[in-house]
Amino acid sequence: MKVVYGHTDSIYVQLPMEKAEETMDMLNNHVRKKFPNLLGLENHPVSLEFEKYFSSLGVGRTKNRNAGLISWKDGEYLEEEEFVMTGFTAKRQSITPLAKTIQLDILKKWVSNVPEKEISNWLNEEYNKVMSGKLNKDLFINRSRYRPERLTYMCASCEKNFTCDEVIELRIKQEGTMSNFCNKCGQELELLTLEGKRPTVSAGVEGLIWHNQNSSNQIEDSYLYMRVQDDSSRMSYLHPITGIYKRPTYVSTLTRDELNDFIPDYKHYADSIIKKAEPIYKAMNWDLSAINIDRNQRGLSEWW
Repeated sequence: MKVVYGHTDSIYVQLPMEKAEETMDMLNNHVRKKFPNLLGLENHPVSLEFEKYFSSLGVGRTKNRNAGLISWKDGEYLEEEEFVMTGFTAKRQSITPLAKTIQLDILKKWVSNVPEKEISNWLNEEYNKVMSGKLNKDLFINRSRYRPERLTYMCASCEKNFTCDEVIELRIKQEGTMSNFCNKCGQELELLTLEGKRPTVSAGVEGLIWHNQNSSNQIEDSYLYMRVQDDSSRMSYLHPITGIYKRPTYVSTLTRDELNDFIPDYKHYADSIIKKAEPIYKAMNWDLSAINIDRNQRGLSEWW
C-alpha cells in the first residue's frame, strides 16, 4: 500500500480494488489499538470508511487539488466512470464560460492519460482560436450581481461610511486641489472597506462603476461584464479610490446586446487558457510554452 495524497479527513492510497476492504479493516484495527474507546461509546470515535475507488487520480501541487475517474462509490460499482474534482476554479461561478470549459476539458484529458503533446496541441489550437477573434463573444462574458457592500467605503480617520456615489461626488467637488478631504473629520480622505482593509476596484466592479458614471440607466441588480481592448474614444470614469480619471479595463452592461459595441481583450482571454492549464502542467512538469505558440509565425527556413 502506498499513500499518494492526504487532506483533512481523507487519505488516498494506491492498491488493488480487491484489497480495499481488507486494508480498511486492517487500518481501523490498528487505529483502535492506538486510540482505545476509553469512554465506552457504542461506536468507536475513530472510524475509517472506504468511500471511493479511483481508476485514475491526478494530484496537483497545491493542497486539496485533485481530479480523477471513480469506478466504485458507496459500496457499488459504477456502470460508467464518474469524473470528480476538488480545488480547481472550474467550480467557481465567477469565471468565464471559456475558462470553465477549458479547465474541465483539460482535467478530463489529464485523468484519462491523454499524452502531453496531444493536450498541448489541443490547447494551442484553442489559444489561437481566441487570438483570432472568431469565437462567440459569450465565452468571454461574466455575470454578477450588484452588492452595495462592495461599493461602500469607510474613512480611515473617523470611520464615516461613504457610498461609491458619495465618494465620487466628494472628489469631483474637490477636483483641482492638492488632496481630497473627508467632509466629516476634515482629514485627508483615506478609504478602507467596511472590514477595515484596503479597498480595490477590480473586474466587474470597475465595469459597474464606469457604467453608472456614464449612463442614465443605472445598474442596480444583475449585470454582465467583460474585459475589453483599450480604446481612446471610450468615456473615462473617476476611480473612487485614487481620484484619477481613467479608461476602463472592464465594462459592464445590463444586456448582452450592449456588449456588441466592445472588442474583447483577446490576449487576456487567450492567456486565461494558460492559467487554467498551469496547475496540471506544474504537477506534471510539462512545458507551458507549447500552448501559446503562434502557428502563423514562419520559421527561418520558410524565408529562404
